[in-house]
Amino acid sequence: GNSGIGLETARGLAALGARVTIAARDRAKGLAAVEDVRKSTGNADVELMMLDLADLGSVRSAAATFRASHAALHILVNNAGLVLTERRVTKDGFEATFGTNHLGHFLLTRELLGLLKASAPARIVNLSSDAHRQSKGLDFSDLMRERKPYSMIESYGDSKLANVLFTLELARRLEGSRV
Repeated sequence: GNSGIGLETARGLAALGARVTIAARDRAKGLAAVEDVRKSTGNADVELMMLDLADLGSVRSAAATFRASHAALHILVNNAGLVLTERRVTKDGFEATFGTNHLGHFLLTRELLGLLKASAPARIVNLSSDAHRQSKGLDFSDLMRERKPYSMIESYGDSKLANVLFTLELARRLEGSRV
């Protein structure tokens, strides 16, 4: 939430009077975003949560910290996106584009789902893009792109397709829950 669509989303929610938690992996950028949103909206109820979606331990820790310090969660916006020109892996060994853009959000949502359900009505917003159309379909035999040549476009497209499929299945499973 410290730049781009995430920052503007935080600003919009804060301007409406919401209590906003901006997640960021870089403390200095996160704190600058918090200050920016506070100043531009007049809403002092904006805080920083350290979160690195490429590190599942960080995701679990951030979710646990959030659950321990917040009685409710009404909106979860999964927004972070990353495009890499070469194949890299996350701390947990996942291909970094897929790991960050999909697996990190998937785990964060799973870790916060109980609080969202308890806070209903609530909403989960998973941002994706038309790039999911660049995917040739998820190849579950090589989802981490260890055997096939790395393609920035295909990897990003696969991560965005996974976001779309996750959102559709999550909506199906949450039907009637007011989330």
